[in-house]
Amino acid sequence: MPARLITLLAYTALPLVGVMLLGWDWREIVLLYWLENVSLGVAMVTKMLRSADAPGGDDPAVVGNLTVNGRPVRGPGAGRALAGFFALHYGIFTLVHGVFVLLLVAGVFISTGSAPGPLNWLSALIVWLIGGTAQVLAARFGPLPEQRGSRLMMSAYPRMIVLHVSVIVGIVLIDALAWPAAAAILLIALHALVDGAGWMLAAARDRARAS
Repeated sequence: MPARLITLLAYTALPLVGVMLLGWDWREIVLLYWLENVSLGVAMVTKMLRSADAPGGDDPAVVGNLTVNGRPVRGPGAGRALAGFFALHYGIFTLVHGVFVLLLVAGVFISTGSAPGPLNWLSALIVWLIGGTAQVLAARFGPLPEQRGSRLMMSAYPRMIVLHVSVIVGIVLIDALAWPAAAAILLIALHALVDGAGWMLAAARDRARAS
């Protein structure tokens, strides 16, 4: 079973358990999906480091055009330098996003009328540890992706942006229409739909490239 399908199932089934059995509302869902970004970043760095250590991992044709302070990076260490650049850039992006998420679940931007109970931090963290562990293990021991270097690095951003825009749209709908906390299932469905569609499109591109 493809690693991305495993993580898709984990971040769909486990949040449903949270809503149905643990009393989650949309706040735990959006917190979990931000934490998914963190494990996605760790998994991507893991893949990039493995790619850098693979044959040809420092080849400019594989790594892409990497510059540091305006100077091109070539030769041994180029792949690892690219992984370090991604970790810094993605980390800053995720940190800023995390501040927004924390303010969102605290009710700064919208009301919390659709989330009347206390935020269940612990159960959200436990679910994330399960899903995040699956992501990182798949990146560490799964097959190397066909994309390498800068192409592999850039593949992380569209998925993250589209997923979270869809989740935020769902939150706005839930709050504006005063839907009950169980409407958090909408966020899970949006996440599964967008991520599943992205996974199938990526698989179709891989098949087309192989043929």
